[in-house]
Amino acid sequence: MTKKSYSTTVYIGTVNGKRLRKYIRANSQRELKQKAASLKTEINNGKDVYSKAVFGVWADKWINERKKNVVSSGTLAQYEAAIRHLNRHYRCVEFKNITLSDFQLFLNGLSEHNPTTNKPTSKKTLESIKKVAASIFRYARSNNIAGVPDFFKELSIDKNAPQEKRRALTEAEQNRIIETPHTAQLPAMIMLFAGLRRGECLALRWKDIDLEKARISVRQTLNFENNQPVIKKGGKSDNAVRTISIPPILVNYLKNIRFGLKVIPEYVCLSPSGKLYSAISWRNTWDRYLKTLNRKYAYTDEQLSRFKKNDTIPMLIERITPHYLRHTFATLLYLQNINPVTAKEMLGHADIQTTVNIYTDLKTFYKPDLSDEYKKRLENEYKITA
Repeated sequence: MTKKSYSTTVYIGTVNGKRLRKYIRANSQRELKQKAASLKTEINNGKDVYSKAVFGVWADKWINERKKNVVSSGTLAQYEAAIRHLNRHYRCVEFKNITLSDFQLFLNGLSEHNPTTNKPTSKKTLESIKKVAASIFRYARSNNIAGVPDFFKELSIDKNAPQEKRRALTEAEQNRIIETPHTAQLPAMIMLFAGLRRGECLALRWKDIDLEKARISVRQTLNFENNQPVIKKGGKSDNAVRTISIPPILVNYLKNIRFGLKVIPEYVCLSPSGKLYSAISWRNTWDRYLKTLNRKYAYTDEQLSRFKKNDTIPMLIERITPHYLRHTFATLLYLQNINPVTAKEMLGHADIQTTVNIYTDLKTFYKPDLSDEYKKRLENEYKITA
């Protein structure tokens, strides 16, 4: 005997001018009334009962929540990059149709070829994609979306995926920064010899620098929000707020910079227009700096004379990033036998393991052939009193 069922529809709202009703069914009149009442309550409480449980919809909701909260521009950019990868494959796919095997194949494919770079995807990027996807799935489940799987503990990252490059500058590269005047030389010198993150450097004030005691205090950071600079108190973590001992080479450099200023501005590193850097002005300034270094150190005057005025001069030197400069400072600490606990405080790491990992990598893989001149610098101009 076929069991009797009951059904009805409930008005759930208007979308694009069309009145929508949701169909529900139950095994009894009582159960049907309870389901209808529950659905109406959800609608009144603002729950979206119309949208399908599609990955792209919830990825958008998740990232918008991150934008509302206090998330740094750098972290937000990482999240958005991960979502772009995920959306290429899953934007219009319902959660219930995403399986462990399919997602594993997706990661394996990325480890072999990144469509953005046309190279294998780094292990760090793969981990970021996995972490962001897990957060979006968890966010959907927390909003009572049914059928959202939880298989992320069972996923594996290809052990042969390339490690993201992290290295110190060579002696020659360090000398290029020291010897080449440019608008970007000031932040480069601070990041190189004080280990500040880019945002910490661009938010640094002259009152945060004690040149007599050879110290820099990190108290705030600059983030980019919709291209515009936003100063925020504190740092990436509680440990990011710190005081750093700086070497004589940076003390003397900053003294010369300050002595040459007719009026001392509030902030140390300003754009060519005399304002705080925006995302675009920073990128443009840094690119011009690298082009200047390239012209000076990769070409002779005779070679440069062969290019026409509007010709693009090929980059023959490797592109360096602010993180390379910060990693060089960590290497200076290591070469001067400053212990990991002290190095952690100076670098502003939240976890001692981060510092230990850097020191371990340097001990294992970094085998510098230091010149006698550089060894003397470590004992004098580059000397950091911890």
